Amino acid sequence: MKILDTNLWVFGTLGTNDRAERLLNDIERGETVSAINAYMVQEALNAFDRTPGLTARERDELQTLFLTRLTRMTGLIEAPSSRDFADSILDERRANVHTQLLARITGVQPKDIPIVVLAFEHHDREPTVFTNDADFAAFTPAEHNLSELALEYVD
Repeated sequence: MKILDTNLWVFGTLGTNDRAERLLNDIERGETVSAINAYMVQEALNAFDRTPGLTARERDELQTLFLTRLTRMTGLIEAPSSRDFADSILDERRANVHTQLLARITGVQPKDIPIVVLAFEHHDREPTVFTNDADFAAFTPAEHNLSELALEYVD
């Protein structure tokens, strides 16, 4: 199982990172199994809003493409429901005491903790989290009794 951090979902959709683009294509075709949660979807939608050089129309089209593509991905075993979005307001999730606690214990930034939690929810599938964030990629799950999880840096 491969879990992509939010940047890779965004860069793959934008076509600005070849590896991310290939990973998304593999998930879409069902050649790779993955999962995404409401937190990550909202984070991606916000990232499209911050992408420089895009018109409002282009941003809307990219967001629609991203959401539509999620529904077609045969390798996506967990996609968020509309109810999940109501429960996943970004700032509240990042400021959550459990998120802050896990961030302090692991040394992972609070924004990345929901990704670690998603990977742990699927620990029986021995997931690898793919990220282009060097700080996040430096996290060693085994040092925190999470030997079923792995991280891989994507350049």
